Amino acid sequence: MIIMIDNKDSFTYNIVDYLTVESESEIKVLDSKKLTLSQLKAMQPSALVISPGPGRPSDYPVLRQILEEYEKKIPILGVCLGFQFLIEHYGGNIVPNFRPVHGHTTCITNTGEGIFEGLPTSFEVMRYHSLMADAESVPNVLKVTATNDENIVMGIQHKQYPIYGVQYHPESILSEYGHEQIRLFLQKAGEIVAS
Repeated sequence: MIIMIDNKDSFTYNIVDYLTVESESEIKVLDSKKLTLSQLKAMQPSALVISPGPGRPSDYPVLRQILEEYEKKIPILGVCLGFQFLIEHYGGNIVPNFRPVHGHTTCITNTGEGIFEGLPTSFEVMRYHSLMADAESVPNVLKVTATNDENIVMGIQHKQYPIYGVQYHPESILSEYGHEQIRLFLQKAGEIVAS
């Protein structure tokens, strides 16, 4: 079972739609404001997706408990706020963006690893965020896997565990290779077989 942790973002169910298209597994959406760790453990998830959402990562204290429980056990994908949470959890800093960006595309350059494996090294993605990772503070346990032309961190992965994060919205119709990135994450989770 894939669990989508919903931080009350309007894009959550677009990501769920992508997960549904790319996997035959059951996908359950859980409200982060009502969720407890014991409830989640009872569901025995095979993968977690942490949705976008308003505010700062520190506004969602249950996420820290969840990551501490599952970081060594199952694949985790953080999108937008979920990405920022991963940065902050591992010791990095989240700071105001140079200029808030909502509904604009940007070209990213990626390393071809993890959820970028086999994809072009550069492509367009859609951004909606007022906060960003301080590139100088990205902790050593995380590898930067994508940046844009302003050198803003757009993708990360954990160096030891199958944990991935993207600042942008892969589920947006204006993001290229969104389905492919979700499929690559699910392959890491063992939810689909690589073709």
